[in-house]
Amino acid sequence: MMLKQILSIAAIGGFAISMMGCSPSVRSMGATVMPSPIQHKATKADSSILFIAASGVWGHTGDRYNVKNLDAFGGNLDLTYRFGRSPFFVSGAFGGFGGSLNFGCDEDFDCDDEFGSRDYRHWLNTQDGKYDYSFWNTQERVLAGLDFNPGPVILGFAGGLQMFQEEGDYGHMREILDRDHIVDNEDGRTGMGILMAYWLGFRFGPNGGSGGSLVMEYDVFHKGTIDDWTSSLKFTYAHPIGIFAGVGSNSLIDWTIYAGKRFEF
Repeated sequence: MMLKQILSIAAIGGFAISMMGCSPSVRSMGATVMPSPIQHKATKADSSILFIAASGVWGHTGDRYNVKNLDAFGGNLDLTYRFGRSPFFVSGAFGGFGGSLNFGCDEDFDCDDEFGSRDYRHWLNTQDGKYDYSFWNTQERVLAGLDFNPGPVILGFAGGLQMFQEEGDYGHMREILDRDHIVDNEDGRTGMGILMAYWLGFRFGPNGGSGGSLVMEYDVFHKGTIDDWTSSLKFTYAHPIGIFAGVGSNSLIDWTIYAGKRFEF
């Protein structure tokens, strides 16, 4: 009799654990990699340079990481100091973006067809109703790294911290759904993690890059376990007059488009 009770309890516990493991995971949009690109020297100048760069950004997600119909707008301010001929640089950036989104069902993040067919109308979009949730995130980033310039090539890496803070009813609803064991909320209203950046690019034209530069940048935000890390891939064109623009793809936001102007001192 005792063995039968133990087996029954184990079966119920295993079922509960499996049900908990099937909860879709959701993230704060602040956990996406900051869209502001790292600023590189327009030419192979030897003097120390301070960059101040301001940019605007638009982001869109059709269907990703259990959200869909996301549209966001924002801006960023970046300060970068480069030490003469040395490849060493330090950078600090601050920005924010906000918009609206809907909850969705992405099979890649524990939201399978069976779960998605359940009638959770207060968080999933359905044929009978569409629920928009607002969000606003501020982000900060501090980096130190090495930026090498062999010939026309630009390559290097950097490391530091990224932080975010979140407001809006999207974060409030994530907390409610997590409390009710409907979703696994991977992020709170604030967060911080290690950010690593790697890049490879080329300068065009004579005089060390009079035609501008094109840089591919890959960033990883190490927040939580390895399965929770987010990443982005950016392609940025910068002209020596200080105008730059680019496009990126993130783990949480499908596409970002950004453009701005930088000043050198």
